[in-house]
Amino acid sequence: MEIVVIGLVFFAVLFAVCGLWLMLRDRGTVQERIDQRLLGVRQVKRYELGDALAATRTEEAKKKQARKEAIRRKAFSDIPAVDMVLKKTSWADKLHGMLIQAQMPISVANFVMLSCLLGVLASAVSILWRRTFDPLLALIFAVPAAIMPYGYIAFKVSRRIKRFSSQLPDALDLLSSSVKAGQSLNSAIQNVAEEMPEPICDEFRIMSDEMSFGVSFDVALVNMRMRVNTPDMRFLTTALIIQKDTGGNLSEVLDGLQKTIRNRFRILGQVKTLTAQGKLSGLIVGILPVALCAFLYFANPEYMTPIFTDKIGHWLLGTAVGLQLTGTLLIRKIVNIKV
Repeated sequence: MEIVVIGLVFFAVLFAVCGLWLMLRDRGTVQERIDQRLLGVRQVKRYELGDALAATRTEEAKKKQARKEAIRRKAFSDIPAVDMVLKKTSWADKLHGMLIQAQMPISVANFVMLSCLLGVLASAVSILWRRTFDPLLALIFAVPAAIMPYGYIAFKVSRRIKRFSSQLPDALDLLSSSVKAGQSLNSAIQNVAEEMPEPICDEFRIMSDEMSFGVSFDVALVNMRMRVNTPDMRFLTTALIIQKDTGGNLSEVLDGLQKTIRNRFRILGQVKTLTAQGKLSGLIVGILPVALCAFLYFANPEYMTPIFTDKIGHWLLGTAVGLQLTGTLLIRKIVNIKV
């Protein structure tokens, strides 16, 4: 019962802090949207459509300037010394890109500090639970808690990339139509940034802003491929760079790419249907032993305690975890078919 109470208190405090942060973060945005809609209603009622259009354009200009400042200044921390140290590491740059993709308003240093804080809190929970400091138990509690924020960011990035990939054929179709209508490629990219929904409009908008800063088309395209590192984006980047260097009909290249990507999605759907049973088996194999171990521990603690206290139990537990991870990775390797 003490374990359940401690766990509930920990998650209650964690959810309360997260809810308060989300409420304070979104309160200003919601109020701005309400004020903007009320302003539009009042101005339409007074036939002041010109003022409403001017206010909207001013707001868009402010957002564009904010995006340009974000592109111009990439800081990993507000402390110059910490920022200088993080810029020398490769993982900080990758984590910064993931935070941008997940649209999380937090710096790399603050994110690392949050992960460490969750790990320390989880270790404190293990100490309160056992009334003593057990390094192995503290590590078992701390590692998942510290990895949890990264898992959340990775989940949001994965979901955003999937949405981007599903919207890419329509964006290529719009690019091809704009080029066929006589517009330049830069204007076509701007059309995608203005007409397409999120998240693909954000990526093309960042690309357009980089090009307005004087970045070459090749570099801006490679930067977008680094932000959204998918096979479809690699195909698009390679095809556009080759077309730019060698020449040719750009609209035909874009049409061929969007047809290829649509056929690839169709085949991926068939593959997901055929491998659904294998993925379910892997999920059961991964969750069932952990759930069974937790159930036996809560049902009969004296029966399971030697596994955590005895040296032979530690070896058995480590062997079981290793075999469990090996089986899960093998099943994942089998059902993960590349298309």
